[in-house]
Amino acid sequence: MYKILFLIPLFFFGCSNKNKIQKNQTAIAIHSQIQKAVQNNNLDNADNLLLNLEAKYPGSIFIKTDLLILYLAHLNYGDYELAKFYLTQYEKRFAGIAEIPWCEYQKIKIDFLSYQNAYTNQGKILDIINECKNYKLTYPNSKYIYEVNTIYVKALLTKRYLDDKIYKLYKKESKIKAALKYKTEIPKNSKPPYVPWYKKIFYW
Repeated sequence: MYKILFLIPLFFFGCSNKNKIQKNQTAIAIHSQIQKAVQNNNLDNADNLLLNLEAKYPGSIFIKTDLLILYLAHLNYGDYELAKFYLTQYEKRFAGIAEIPWCEYQKIKIDFLSYQNAYTNQGKILDIINECKNYKLTYPNSKYIYEVNTIYVKALLTKRYLDDKIYKLYKKESKIKAALKYKTEIPKNSKPPYVPWYKKIFYW
């Protein structure tokens, strides 16, 4: 999170980074270094190189490509906040109308992938459900609607399991009125969200 807060102003105003670019370094040279850094799994260096590219060549044609490269790299490594940051930058600055549904679908996917504690953070799973609903209303003919529907169904099922946990907790504490608000039916043959054994001890 702190890294994202650091990156945001630099993307818009440029910066003098500690890894300064040599005066004779071209935009394509920096672009090549970013690709090499990603291939070597050195994402911190790739992030810094993109900041340098933004600062020295703010109009470079390579920025568009590098934002997508870093989005995918961070997504593959589970750095969901940074992945969403780069994708959002790409969408705001470079995405055409035809690309917006893809960008919005990818952001929903990131949010769902980052929801890793299945029986906590009720607000986040509700946000994901609402994001899916809004997407289906806004882009009903999107070719990614099937994927969004899949996430939507999984999120709804996750919410049911979470509601069931809350229901049982309130019932155990004899708070019947509160418990009834969360009473739900779990679909037959469905599987509960996966929770690693070392996390289960912290749940109800």
